[in-house]
Amino acid sequence: MAELISAYPPGIWLALLATGLMIGVLAGLLGVGGGVIAVPVLLEVFEAIGIDGTRSISLAVGTAQATILVTSFTATAAHWRAGTVDWLLVRNWLPALTIGIALGLILSAFAPARLLTTVFAVVAAGLVLKLAIGDRLVIARASPGGIASQAAPIAVGSLAAAVGVGGGTLSTPVLTLFSFPLKRAIGAGAFFNLVISLPATIVFLIVDHQTDGRPVDALGDVALFCVAALSLPALFVAPAAARWSARAPVSVLRRLFALCLAVIAARMMFR
Repeated sequence: MAELISAYPPGIWLALLATGLMIGVLAGLLGVGGGVIAVPVLLEVFEAIGIDGTRSISLAVGTAQATILVTSFTATAAHWRAGTVDWLLVRNWLPALTIGIALGLILSAFAPARLLTTVFAVVAAGLVLKLAIGDRLVIARASPGGIASQAAPIAVGSLAAAVGVGGGTLSTPVLTLFSFPLKRAIGAGAFFNLVISLPATIVFLIVDHQTDGRPVDALGDVALFCVAALSLPALFVAPAAARWSARAPVSVLRRLFALCLAVIAARMMFR
């Protein structure tokens, strides 16, 4: 305990707890994983405690993925109780989404980071436009069948896993392209966050055990204290945000999601 206190001053504790509140709101309200908020904050935290810049990047991403995994359980449960998780959609998407996740993890290891973030930013900007226009811009009035129905989950899983964001960040606006109800898309997105963060967290937990220069609480590339500090407030906030999401007007949720996605796209482009 003394080592943790000396490694993480009280100001860092407060910053992590405040970030966890924001993650909980996004997870419950919009089904967004929150990694796009957690990663830049964690980079600042690790820099402040003297972690090398190269090491801090993998630590930040791994810790963020573990945080998304923990908070997604609560967010998914809250959306399930609110009746906003479309389990038929989940079953239909899950096999192709899993394939996409595997492809994305491979891409993240070999593809240039600049290329991945640029592609994500362009796709996100296009989806922001779709959300802003609303139901006037759709590809079809129903999801495609057959092989074509697997293209969307493969693309969502690949891109989300490759750049380290929650699956709901992309799946929700993609589903609205096929006139899928927004609230049910948000509930499914919370579950997709869970599906994508699980294998990513496992990978980060088992790597780099022999590498020096990590904080005292690190297991692989996951800083366990940071996960706890980020997850604890999110676990309390996410259920309340999910209940509000189930009752909120669709137009309000659409605008909030468009704003959130626009901020994410701008951050990725800036990177």
